[in-house]
Amino acid sequence: MTVTDDKAAMTSLGGSLEDFVGRRVSALQHGYLRGDSSARSTLAALRSSVTKPLAQDPQLWSIIFDSFPYSLAGVGDEPSKGEQAAATALALFAVHMQSATRPMHVPGIGLGSAIRKMAGRPSPEGQESPIIKRFHALGTSVSFDEASYHARGLIQQLRGAAVPLDYGRLARDFFYLQTPTAADSVRLRWARDLYRWDDNTNEQNPATEQEA
Repeated sequence: MTVTDDKAAMTSLGGSLEDFVGRRVSALQHGYLRGDSSARSTLAALRSSVTKPLAQDPQLWSIIFDSFPYSLAGVGDEPSKGEQAAATALALFAVHMQSATRPMHVPGIGLGSAIRKMAGRPSPEGQESPIIKRFHALGTSVSFDEASYHARGLIQQLRGAAVPLDYGRLARDFFYLQTPTAADSVRLRWARDLYRWDDNTNEQNPATEQEA
């Protein structure tokens, strides 16, 4: 397989994961906001799973594995990168959605953009805000467990500010983050989203994201 083929395969897998998680969180969000008890129970189970290994939490098995993309499913004794990314994104969505009265999953809002919306445009000089420091800690994490820990702290802050996020995209980013050849492209997109600004309108200047 050539480098181009490998990149195309990663892009396809990431897109499948993004679609799966996006559909799952959209359904849960819709149910939660209309007061559905099943959706509320599912989100509570997801919140309690934040620090648990996937294999040890039967409440999550149907949420994660039902209709999970076959190409991303694991075959060994550990969760696949796709399964781990989906489980983490869904758990973080449940944290973000707790007590929310409006959607916290909004397609098109990447992590860097959400942080910028909450913290404002970071200054190149002077003391940075705690959320920017945590964002940088996420970007320099050396393991997925460490990245998940810092991401959870960021999501808690976004929840407090009622700033939404695209969880399908976050799952895709988590998948790429576990792959050495794609991890830097994720960090680069996060940084671009955080610092990108349209000086003419004083608003973020949207740009089409490039896949890993």
